[in-house]
Parts: sequence; structure tokens; C-alpha cells
Amino acid sequence: MISIVKDLLATVTTLSHKERLLGAMFLLAPFAVHAQTWNEDFLNQPFNLSYESQNPTRIADNATRDFAVGHVGYAMSRGSYHAIEQSSKANDLSAYIGGLRHIGRVDVQGHLRYRNLQDKEQAWTTALWNFADNPFMICDTIPGDASTETFDMKATAAYAFNNRLRGGLEIGLSTGSRADQNDPRPRTTTSVIPINAGVDYLIGAAWRIGLSAGIRVFSSGVDYTITQLDGSKYYYTMKGMGDYQRYATNNYSSYHRDFKGLSYRGALSAAWRPEAGRWADFLEVDYSCGDENARDGSTSYEFKGGDYSQTVLTATDRLQLRANSRTLHNLTVAVRMLNGKGTWFDQKRETDFEHGNIQYYRVLGSSLIHKAQRFDATLGYQLDLLRDDQRDLWVGATAGMHIHNQKHILGEATPKQNITTISIDVNAGKDFRIRRASLKAQLSGGYRHPLTKDYASGYKSGGAADISASYTRPVFEYETSSNAHIGALVDASLPVGKKLIVGLQASLTSRLYTDKEEYWQGFDGHSYTTTQFGAYLKF
Repeated sequence: MISIVKDLLATVTTLSHKERLLGAMFLLAPFAVHAQTWNEDFLNQPFNLSYESQNPTRIADNATRDFAVGHVGYAMSRGSYHAIEQSSKANDLSAYIGGLRHIGRVDVQGHLRYRNLQDKEQAWTTALWNFADNPFMICDTIPGDASTETFDMKATAAYAFNNRLRGGLEIGLSTGSRADQNDPRPRTTTSVIPINAGVDYLIGAAWRIGLSAGIRVFSSGVDYTITQLDGSKYYYTMKGMGDYQRYATNNYSSYHRDFKGLSYRGALSAAWRPEAGRWADFLEVDYSCGDENARDGSTSYEFKGGDYSQTVLTATDRLQLRANSRTLHNLTVAVRMLNGKGTWFDQKRETDFEHGNIQYYRVLGSSLIHKAQRFDATLGYQLDLLRDDQRDLWVGATAGMHIHNQKHILGEATPKQNITTISIDVNAGKDFRIRRASLKAQLSGGYRHPLTKDYASGYKSGGAADISASYTRPVFEYETSSNAHIGALVDASLPVGKKLIVGLQASLTSRLYTDKEEYWQGFDGHSYTTTQFGAYLKF
């Protein structure tokens, strides 16, 4: 360890003041996982076999290891063909600065990013970075103008102990706040801290074996407040597939929920790259498990709003062929399996007369109420034609099968939803170089088609009004509908001076509903389009 510290100190003392400042910024700036920019993806993704690896040592394999970019962007989304928790009109402002640096035995990478998202007429969501399959959400049907601000940062560092052994560390922080000023007024604050560490070791001349492990700490709070107490409006604590408990604003003038979550993950990888060979391969198996527990109330009482846990197993293999100095082939196969379980607690509200008439909930029992399963398999191919070891022309295609099954346990009844879809996505691009300037253009498109779709609702008859028409059926129609999407991206850059590059970027993506309305009427003839503009500096 002492020798390692001496090597690091010796390296740092040889750096200029600017290099030390950049290195310190990247090492001290944690951020959310996989928040890469278009520019950095374009430079490194085709060449780095372990680019999507969970192991932080992956950054030492980048083709470009000295790179920084500052970016400001603005996006507008419009259209009615969207998930129920999205809005038909959204404006998104973002600012980003980050990059990579190679300093002796050390590689560092990091970024800082700020986003300000404005959604018009948004409903049915208070979630901010919860697990996607967690059924225990709190939401309402009242559309409102929601404002979401997020900030995330991250630092990744990889260190070469010697010619064979490398170690890496990744630390992140994401914080976000969402607020809506329409009664009942929800406000959500969330923080996420991911920490990941890894090592890899070169065996012989061709094999590199890697191991990584990490944790994710999640905390989120939701507050509903009411300012207009005349008349009744409703909000819901969801239990899955349209099963819920309903609260009226004239009976509950406020409501608070906390989510606490902790996840663990581990990954094993093996990379094979002969010194003089044209072929290379990278295989990684990643396993994660975690939970999110909902607790309602305040210091005076606590109500268990549901515990959700999930396990995810992912296996990815990437085969690469460098046919010649101009041609690069990448073939990727990936499989992902998710199992989620939701536990509900039967509780009774009681009064403690001996201690000041304190209200509390007594747990009578618990039971498994919700199951979710997902299976995703994808096969992707990418061809890059190179010029001066840089991408000149590229073509890619990905085919996938996606299965989503849900079960909701209601006493003797167990309604199920089963969805199977297939998809195809293609893209092609070209880097036009005009003297010192560069103009990159890319077109993309795709199609999704359902193979099976079986609908059921978790709604129990009796009590509050059925929400299947306003929630369950629209959700199912969106998840199972066939659609086509198209996209285009243009990126123009020009060197200014020796090391500074100025760039402009614009993109457009549009998704069109192409199905026949079966479970809900409202998507026919509609689409959803996002247009983005940005400017950046590379240095």
C-alpha cells in the first residue's frame, strides 16, 4: 500500500496545475450510473468491449481517455401517446459538465448534471426513481403542472497496481424534488447514493477476469397537503393492478409517505483478447437484490404502506471482430430476468388511552399480495467503418423479446396480466468531415408488436368507485400496444484554437400508435414527439 501511495504522489507532482484541478474535479464529483453523453459514447462505445460493464475498471479500456465536455440542452415533448404518469406537454432544461482523464496509472471519469423538467397536466404519479415494478405508489387523478428539479454527480477511478492487476471505485449521488400546486398537492423529495467497487486481473496474455460489488441507498418522501377543504377530491395508495385504498381530501387534510430502500449487487466478468488476434469477447453476469419499504404517517403513528423486494439477473456477451484497419464488428447478446414481490400488511387503527389517546396501527398479519416477472432478451449488431481510427460510417440493429407477467392475490382470486412483445430497432449514421469541421448525422427507426396480452384487474368490487377505466385499462393498452418510432440526430462541431471544439446538436424522436384500440379508447391516431436542441464545448 505504501508503494502505491508513493507512485500516486510521484505521478501527481509531475502534473500541471490545470491537470491537477481536472483530476481533483473528476475524483470528487460522484454522479448517477451510466449518465454518458452522446459525444463520449460516440468516441468509446464501439471500441471498448467492457463499456457497459458494472466494473469501474472499464474506464481504463477506453480508446479516448483524455476528454471533457460541457453541454447545455433544451427538450420539448408533445403528444398524447404516452404512459399514464407522463404528461402531454413537457419542457426539459439540462446542463452537464464531465469527462475523462488519464494520469499515469490512474484513469478518472466524472460529471455534474442539473435538470429542470416542467410537465403540464400530469397525474397518477409521485414516484421519483422508485423501482419501476414497485406497486405501492401514492397518486391521484387530478392533473396539475408539475415541476421537477434533479441534480446528479459521479466519480469513477481506476488504478493499475501493476501490468496485471487493476482496481476501481465508483461513488454517486442523485437528488431530486418534484412539486405540484394543484389540490391535493403532492411534493416528492428523493436521494440515491450508489457505491460500486471492482478489480480485474490479467491471466496469461489473453484473459482478464473481473469482480465487482456495490450497494444502492434509496430514500424518498412524499407529502400530500390540502389547501381547499371545501368539497372532496381523492388520492390513492396503490397495491397493484388497480387495487387501492382511497382517501378523501375533506377527511385527510394531509398525508405523508416515506420510502426506504437498500440494494446490493455483484458481477463477474471475463474478457478474452489475444494480443495479435482479430477476435475479442466480453462476458458479464450481474446479480442484484433490493427492497423498498413504504411507511406512512408521522411521529404520532406509523402505517405500513407495503414492502416491495426484487431480484435481477443479467447476462451480457459481446463479441468483437476487427476485420481490418477499417472495419469493426460488434455482436451483443443480453438476457435480463426480474422477479418482484409485494407484501401487504393487514392493520387495525387503535387508540392508546393510557398514553394521551395516541392513535396507532396494530399489524394483524402480512401476506404476499403482488408478484411481477420480467424477461428481456436482445440481440444486437453494430458495424463501424473507420477512417483514421475514428468512426466514419455506422449501422446497427437490435431485435428483442420482452415478457411481463403480473399476479395480484386477492383472497381466493388471483388475477393475472401477461404481456409478450417483440421489437426491432435500427440506426445508421455518417460523419461528414468538411475541412476542419465535422457533421455527424444519424437516422433511427423501429417497431414493437405484441404477441400475447391477457388483461385482468386487481380491483375488488364494492367500496370506492372502480378506477379501471381511468387507470388500469389505459396502463395495459399502452404497455401492450404496437407502435412505430423514427428519429434523427445532427451534430455539427468546429475546432476553435488548438484544443477547444464548439458544437451544436439537434435531435427528434417520434413514437406513433399503430394498433387497434382494445382495452381503452384514446390513443388512436396519436403520437409522442421529443425535440432536443443543445450546444457544447469539448476540450
